[in-house]
Amino acid sequence: MSTPALWIACLPTGHSPAPEPAGPWLAHYGPQPAAHDDGWVLDVSASIRLFGGRVALLQRLRREGLTHGWGRLGAAPTALAALACAHRTPANGGLHAALGPDWTARIDALPIAHLSATRPHGAVLDALGLRTLGALRGCPRHELAQRTSPALLQALDALYGTAALAVRPWQPPPRFRQTLALPAPSSDGSALAFAAQRLLVQMARWLHRRQAGVLQWRLGWVGQPTDAALHFRHRRPLRDPAQLRPLLHEALARTTLDAPVDALWLETIDIAPYHAEAASLLPGRPADDALTWSAVLERLAARLGPERVQAVQLAAHWDPLQRQTWRPALAHEPPTAAAGCVRARSETRSAAAPTAPADTLWEPAWRLPHPRRLALDARGRPLLQGQPLRRLLGPQRIVTGWWNMPIARDIYVAATPDGRCWWLYRVHDGAAEGPHWFLAGVYA
Repeated sequence: MSTPALWIACLPTGHSPAPEPAGPWLAHYGPQPAAHDDGWVLDVSASIRLFGGRVALLQRLRREGLTHGWGRLGAAPTALAALACAHRTPANGGLHAALGPDWTARIDALPIAHLSATRPHGAVLDALGLRTLGALRGCPRHELAQRTSPALLQALDALYGTAALAVRPWQPPPRFRQTLALPAPSSDGSALAFAAQRLLVQMARWLHRRQAGVLQWRLGWVGQPTDAALHFRHRRPLRDPAQLRPLLHEALARTTLDAPVDALWLETIDIAPYHAEAASLLPGRPADDALTWSAVLERLAARLGPERVQAVQLAAHWDPLQRQTWRPALAHEPPTAAAGCVRARSETRSAAAPTAPADTLWEPAWRLPHPRRLALDARGRPLLQGQPLRRLLGPQRIVTGWWNMPIARDIYVAATPDGRCWWLYRVHDGAAEGPHWFLAGVYA
């Protein structure tokens, strides 16, 4: 049974300055907040379980909405219905919901002005005696479209969930830049570092939403030239405030300001995709105690047996079916890890590494231990699990044998109707009645 949709909408509270856009705040609760009309809408159906249920999620949104200046909230199964409920809330904030099996009846009772598409046609609808959304829905659609516009019918369908609402999702800005006003002008480095920590936390949240880390960023003072700002560069992407804070404190401790400043700004210059550091594969071990790959192989070999932990190796062979061999992964490892042994082992590996022929580029990484013979249809075409194979590449002919009894193999890359690719070959044997098809490899 699918989870019913839950949309939330928010409007700014009255008698207050225009708040900041709600997109950065709503992005904590869903992936695609969108501005629509005079408010914001967001589908939080997938976030209900993450925040302790529907009631806990709505209560949290209501508390935070008052803090961000978007305290008039509405909740309903569609975006426009949630926005209509938000218009029902008082100017100082609140929550109005239309949920449950009878949510359409609650929307029917709302005034038509709560649907923004009716406002350009307010005089016509008032002359027709239409006061509620339910009365508007009960009108003949053809006559309503003639007296108003087709856009009103589309909005009415989106309101009751019979049509989708086209919205443009909010996108975070490509560069983070935030300004922070200080309680009082100051030129003390420690006081400025303490205030700048708030900017670091905001930048970390912005980077987390973009799944990125910062490579270059700078901190400056309002009213001062950009050249006077502190510039920070990192060799790898960072986003943890605990790693950035010591760098900021040290830089501000060495900085001398000519005059007190009353505001700070922080911006990113260069960001890159962020990849978390590898954590330990063993339970109960800290992330900074991660095992190396060699240590992981040793643990697996000790638990499963050396012969069951194998690695593939490429062999220099003219036959494609014999270029790939498997052997125990630790068979070539010496028992000690002395520096001289490690160096000798690396030199031996580099000298023995074969040069792959050009025709190996289209060979699969996974090959069957023993080729499997395929069935044929009435026209002699190969079948895999009853499905026909469509040839993509080939043939690549390999001829073996001696003198008057040669054996030719034609190698192909083929695909099944579901899109999976396979490596197979056809054998021409003079002693047999006809060619035979074999499956030899699988593409991941």
